[in-house]
Amino acid sequence: MASYLNAVREQRGDKGNAEPAAQSRGPSEDEVRSANIQRNLEQTGTNGVFQIEQMDAHTATFSFRGWKNEYSYSHREVYQVEVGINGDIRRAVVRKMIEIIRRYYSGDFNWDSDRLGRVVVLSARLQDNDGLEDFMIQEFFGPHGIQQQ
Repeated sequence: MASYLNAVREQRGDKGNAEPAAQSRGPSEDEVRSANIQRNLEQTGTNGVFQIEQMDAHTATFSFRGWKNEYSYSHREVYQVEVGINGDIRRAVVRKMIEIIRRYYSGDFNWDSDRLGRVVVLSARLQDNDGLEDFMIQEFFGPHGIQQQ
């Protein structure tokens, strides 16, 4: 009954119960948009690009260009990865990349996948490590990267 009365009052332009009616409708589009922008600005973590610069059977060099808020304030880090005779250089490179990701994220993070052509949500949680490794090996070394161990 109360909702019917509020609807009738709203149609007449009666402002007496405008605040409770507004609360029952939920946030406006502007309020939702503002909240989303604020949430995006408050997000921790970083953005960045990994690039494999050199790789052979036992060594690899890759770079990470990372930034927090604006690309023009980016920093570049270069990493060397080495494995022994029976080591898997691809997996070693990916493990180092995951180590870098975990500096900034301990849960879910967005990954802009060139391979899939879209942004996917991945998990940096330790219990999800195997899936993250496999995904990144496919991302950097193709669909057969896992089988070529």
